[in-house]
Amino acid sequence: MIRLKMWAAAIGVFLTTLAAIWFGGRKSAQADAKRKEAQDYVDTRKRIDEVDRPGSVDAARGWLHDRSKQ
Repeated sequence: MIRLKMWAAAIGVFLTTLAAIWFGGRKSAQADAKRKEAQDYVDTRKRIDEVDRPGSVDAARGWLHDRSKQ
């Protein structure tokens, strides 16, 4: 009977360890996804800020008109 309890305890510890590793990996993956999303936002924002803006409304309108013909 004692041997059975030891096997049950060992299996319980093993399953608990696997569960902890699995949940830790999921949490890490979610953190990595959030970090990547934040970095993508920063990169997009930098590209938006680096774009040359037309000097006037007429220039912007002309650019849009030319672009629509492409």
